[in-house]
Amino acid sequence: MQYALITDLHSSLPDTRAVLKDIQTTAPNAVVFSLGDVHECHIGKKRAKRYVFEEIEHVVTLDPDFLKLVFFETLLGNQEERLFSLIPVGVSRVLDQLRLSDRTKQLASARFIHGDQLKWSYDLTPDTSEYPDRLLFFGHSHVRGLFKNGKRLVVHPGIPISIKRGRYAINVGPVLVEREWLLYDTTAETITFYRAR
Repeated sequence: MQYALITDLHSSLPDTRAVLKDIQTTAPNAVVFSLGDVHECHIGKKRAKRYVFEEIEHVVTLDPDFLKLVFFETLLGNQEERLFSLIPVGVSRVLDQLRLSDRTKQLASARFIHGDQLKWSYDLTPDTSEYPDRLLFFGHSHVRGLFKNGKRLVVHPGIPISIKRGRYAINVGPVLVEREWLLYDTTAETITFYRAR
C-alpha cells in the first residue's frame, strides 16, 4: 500500500494543485492523506483569545476552487482547532464535516499526527519521546526532516529510504510554498520525499 502524505496546505490553491498533480503523476495509486492545517486561519493565536465572531470570511477563506481539491482524509492541525474555537457550529457545512476528523491516526507500527503536539527545539528538532511508535509522521514546522533514533539524517528528494529497522520520526514538509510531499510505501517499507514544481 502506498500513501501520499501531505501537510500544511494553509488554503494555498496553486501549491496544493501542483502537489496533487505531482502525486497523480508519480504515484497514481497512492492514497492521499493529510496531516492537518489544510485551511489557514486569518486570526492569530494572540488575537484569537479576544476575538468575537462576526463573519466567517474574517476567519477563513473557503475558496470553492480550493475546496474541490480537498477530496482526501485529513487529521486536524492547530489551524483547524483555532477555526473551530472561533466559528460556531452550523455556520459552515465544510467546517462542521471537518470537525469529525481525528487528531491522530494509527496504522500498524506508524502513527500520524499534525506535529503541534510535539515540543520543538530552536533548530526545529522535534522531541518525540512521548510517542513510542517506531514510525512517527508529522508536519507543522514547515521544514522537512528525517530522524533515526533521535539523530537527524540528510535526505535527498526522489530517492527511496528504507525504514525497515530503527525508530524514525518523519517530518513530511509543507505543501505551502515548498510544495513538498512524502510517499510512504508500507509493502517495501520505504519513504521518499518529493518536491513538486
